[in-house]
Amino acid sequence: MTDRQAVAYYFIASDAGGDGDGSRERPFSSLLAALEELRDRATALSDPADGKAVAIVFVDGGSPTVSSADERAHQFFVDAFSSPGGDGSAAEPWNEFATAFAALAERARKRQLALSIGQRLDITRREVFTATALERGKKLKESIAKFVFLCMALICVVPVIAVLTFFIVKGWPALSLDFLLENPQQNLTAGGVWAPLIGTFFLVLTSLMVAAPIGILAGVYLNEYAGSNWFTRIVNLSVVNLAGVPSIVHALFGVGAFVHFAHLGKSLLAASCTVAVMTLPVIITSTREALAAVPTSFREACWNMGASRWQTIRTIVLPNSIAGILTGVILQVARAGGETAPILFTGAILYTHVADSGWASWAPYGPQDKFMALSYHLFALSTQIRGVSDELLYGTAVVLIGLVLLVNSASIGLRVYMRSRKKW
Repeated sequence: MTDRQAVAYYFIASDAGGDGDGSRERPFSSLLAALEELRDRATALSDPADGKAVAIVFVDGGSPTVSSADERAHQFFVDAFSSPGGDGSAAEPWNEFATAFAALAERARKRQLALSIGQRLDITRREVFTATALERGKKLKESIAKFVFLCMALICVVPVIAVLTFFIVKGWPALSLDFLLENPQQNLTAGGVWAPLIGTFFLVLTSLMVAAPIGILAGVYLNEYAGSNWFTRIVNLSVVNLAGVPSIVHALFGVGAFVHFAHLGKSLLAASCTVAVMTLPVIITSTREALAAVPTSFREACWNMGASRWQTIRTIVLPNSIAGILTGVILQVARAGGETAPILFTGAILYTHVADSGWASWAPYGPQDKFMALSYHLFALSTQIRGVSDELLYGTAVVLIGLVLLVNSASIGLRVYMRSRKKW
C-alpha cells in the first residue's frame, strides 16, 4: 500500500507520549484513541483520500511512514450498498466508515483488536461489483477445473485425430471414386471395396428393420405401460446385461439361435438378426430416455381431453420424443456397420462374385445369401491375404471409419434439427 492508495494515520505506544492528530509528525497515543478520533471525524472521511482505504499504522517514533514494507495485520471492508449489521469481512462489509470505526473501537476497548510495532490495520472501501476474496478464490478454482477438463478432452481428441491423419496419409493414394465403386480384384490385392461396402449397407439396413421396431416398442412398453414389479425389473436387468455382453458371445448366440435353431443357415438374414440382438439395448435405452424426457403434464393434458393412453402416446409422446429415438437408432446403425465378430460365424465370407454394373451390382445379396462386409474385408486384408499394398489396406480402413463418422454426424445433425423444433 502506498500513500496515494490510502489515507494513513499513525499511533505510538501511550507511554512514549505523542498525543496528536494522527499525522506523521504527531501520531495518536494508542489504537483506541485513533479509532475514537476517526469515528468522530467519520463525516469528513466518508470519501477518504482517493476513495479507497484508511490505514492505521503502529510506529515506533522517529519519522513514521506507511509503505508496502508495513505488515498488514488486519483488513476490513466498507461498502455503501451493503445492508447494516455486517462484520467488516469481504462477504459482509460495514455500510459506512463511521460504523467501521465505532465497531473497531469497541473491539479495541475489549482488547479484541491489537497491533504490534510495524503492523497496520486497513479499512478498504469495496468498489461496487468488485469480487470478494471468496469470489476470486471460486473463480480461480473454476479456471483450474476448466483447464484440467480441457486437458482431458484433448487427451481424448488428439489421439483420434492422430490416428485418422495417419490412416488418411497412408491410404490417400488409393482413395478415389473408382476405389469406392470397383469390386475387389486379383485375389483382393487390387481393385476397390464396392462388394463389401454394399454388403455392409444391406447388413445395416436389414438389422435396422429387425431391431428398430422391437427396440422402440419395448421402450414404449417399459416407460409407458409396465408397472413396478418383478417382471419389469427382470426385463430392465436383462437389457442392462445384454449391453455388456461381448460381441463374440453374440456371434456364438447367433450361430445357435439363427443359423441352427431357426434354420437360416449362414446368411445375410442370420447375421442381421445377430447384429440386431446386439444393438437392441441401445435402441431400448434411448427410447426410454426420450420418452421419459417428455413432461408428464403433456400426458395429463391429453388425458383430461378424454384421449386414451395409446392415443396420448401416438399423438403427443412419440412426436415429442422422436429426436432422441432416432438418435439411438442411428447410433445402432453406426455400431452395426463397424462390427466384425457377430457376422464372422453367421454369414460374412471372404469373397463372393458381384456384378460390375447393372442392377445386380446394386442388389447383389438376398436374405439367404452369404455376403461380403467392409469390417470383415478389412480383417481379411490385414491377416489372411498376402501381397496387399499399404495403400489398399489403409484406404479400406479410411472408408470404414468414414462410414461410421458419417452416420454419427448424421445422428448429431438430426438430433440438433429435431430439438430445434421442440416447443418446450
